[in-house]
Amino acid sequence: MLKFGAFLLVILSTSIHQCGSAPTVYTITNQQYGAIQTGWTRAQVTKLVGSPGNVVSQAGTGSTSFMIIEYTGIGAGVSNAIAAIGFIGGAVVSKSEVGFDTTTAGKINIQQYNTIQIGWNQSKVLQLLGGNGNIVSQAGKPGTSSYVVTAQYTGSQSSFAIVSFVFIGGILNRKSQIGLDTGIYTITKQQYTAIQIGWTRAQLTQLVGSSGSVVSEAGTGSTNFITVEYTGTGAGVAKAIAVIVFIGGAVVAKSEAGFK
Repeated sequence: MLKFGAFLLVILSTSIHQCGSAPTVYTITNQQYGAIQTGWTRAQVTKLVGSPGNVVSQAGTGSTSFMIIEYTGIGAGVSNAIAAIGFIGGAVVSKSEVGFDTTTAGKINIQQYNTIQIGWNQSKVLQLLGGNGNIVSQAGKPGTSSYVVTAQYTGSQSSFAIVSFVFIGGILNRKSQIGLDTGIYTITKQQYTAIQIGWTRAQLTQLVGSSGSVVSEAGTGSTNFITVEYTGTGAGVAKAIAVIVFIGGAVVAKSEAGFK
């Protein structure tokens, strides 16, 4: 099974490789993309969309044949959206999209985001938020423990705030947010330097004076992975950004960009 990050990498690299030619444009709407289900044949996809799509990658034969089909759609602003459908043995095994207009996606606020916990089942998340959000990727067979769904929501106060939830086998495995937490969490260069590998989040909070913005979280217990972000005074007008990574409650990595 092709993981989502690798899947997109293949799509982008093959698209760039082909950009020197003038290929036929195969279009798809956000609604059509949403209707495509894992397990569908290519004929079913073609019937729904009205065209076979652009084959950007192909390998193998028979039951092990692998193919990625690409379509374009109307994206947010002036950019086109890109939808990619992955087939193995003639059946859809994954789909992903980048760029479709998300203004109609479900809305979420920071209180709801903080309430949602890793390990919740998908129906519990949907019940709290009142909708599915925008399903930007799916992989695997629905109803199985390996079925992966990525759902995206926009902030209730700003459409520029983006929240993503990754469900594996119907259970929330990862959540992340960009721009939803509007709190100001500051750190100095001296404080950043003082942070040591192995510190707990409580030690970090005591040193800095705030808990920071949790931009992503995955796993539970000893495998719980949290990324915390702070801002600081940078060179010129730009702000510095400090990122602290915890696994199992302890600092395992830190990085910064922009400190004077």
